[in-house]
Amino acid sequence: MSAQGRQFASDAGSVKGRDLADRPFAALTFHWPQSARQVRVRGPVVADSAERSAAHFLARGPRARAEVLLGRQSSPLTDLAVRDAAVRQSLARVEREPDLVPPGWTLHSVRPQTVEFWQGDKQRNHTRLNYRATDAGWERELLWP
Repeated sequence: MSAQGRQFASDAGSVKGRDLADRPFAALTFHWPQSARQVRVRGPVVADSAERSAAHFLARGPRARAEVLLGRQSSPLTDLAVRDAAVRQSLARVEREPDLVPPGWTLHSVRPQTVEFWQGDKQRNHTRLNYRATDAGWERELLWP
């Protein structure tokens, strides 16, 4: 989380990256089943700078960077051995080129327009509160379950 909103990263060529290029809006849901609580954040998605995106990528572990460099996320995989071999080769590349950052790696921020809090109840008397960003601050409303 930053002042810009909740952050996540993705490669521009991935399914997520292409979806965000078409419609830069997202909803993030955080669920705590043990306490029957959930928070949902919705808003526009804004790409961060190339410098901050690169710093985020380089802070990831070597295997995570190696997997991203393959550029195959969400592509069909027919054989785990093929994946393992490709990751080993990519990991060797990360070791040879420790400052390598894929050009499409992008750090994104979801800028909250609405934040909904849900508190579950065993008798189904759930409580839902919605906060909506306005020019004057946040407006609160109670919602039907």
